[in-house]
Formats: sequence, structure tokens, C-alpha cells
Amino acid sequence: MSGLSNHYDTIVAVKTIIDALNLSGLSGGTVVQEVAEYLDGLIPLPFVSISPYGPEKLGDEFNDRDGVYYGVLVAIIGKKEVTSLEQRLAWRQSMRRKLNNVSLFGLGQNYNLEVEPGNVIEPRAYFDRKAFVSGFVVRAFFQEPRT
Repeated sequence: MSGLSNHYDTIVAVKTIIDALNLSGLSGGTVVQEVAEYLDGLIPLPFVSISPYGPEKLGDEFNDRDGVYYGVLVAIIGKKEVTSLEQRLAWRQSMRRKLNNVSLFGLGQNYNLEVEPGNVIEPRAYFDRKAFVSGFVVRAFFQEPRT
């Protein structure tokens, strides 16, 4: 599974974990995007957007490796419909539970996921775009060898 980029590998791993939840009612499924967005008609609503997020964080972990934290945004995007709020909150809860404090070693390096909570409902999207957006950041920790 390991490729050219630890950050991209993390995005793919997050997508795989969410896909395995088989969340019913996600018409658009899960989509990897460069930036979380919705363009009318291109992806059925609702869907989960998975994209890189924010700057990576660096730390000195060991003499031969650096600690690197990559951010991945997980966002439910849908129409503004209060009738499906319970289902959307259940999707969010299921994803958070499955992604928080998860250790995965399949990428060839020490690798751990932690969820950083975000707005349960993003007010700007709700009022300005008349859209439902609920997201959080998954922070993936790697110990990368120095070159």
C-alpha cells in the first residue's frame, strides 16, 4: 500500500476505513479530493469528502527520524435538510469512533491516527451556501527517516 507520499497513503487508508463502515444513505459514497468541495451535479449528495488539510506539523522525535503529523479533512457534505440530522450525526460518530486512536503499521512506518474535532455543523456553509457540512481532521503521525 505504501506509495510515494505518506500523506496520500494516509488519505487512502482513511477512505478504506470509512468505506468499510458501509454507511447507508451516502448517495455519493466517499470521494478523495484536493480540497473539500461540491460542484452542483457532479457528485450525488450526500457524500464524504476526504482531502489533505492544513500544514503538516514537525517534531524532533529521534536522532535518525522526524515526527511528522499530516492532516486529513473528513467532511460530510449534503443538502440542508433537517429531516436527516440524526443519520448524519450517526455517520459522523461512526467515522470518529473508527478513526480515533487507531494504529496502522501497513504503511511501513510507525503510524497512528488521532481525531481533532471540528464544527459538528459548519455555520458558514449552512447559512451562506445552504449546505450541510460536518467535518473533523484526522491527524496521522509518522516517524520519517531523515535523508
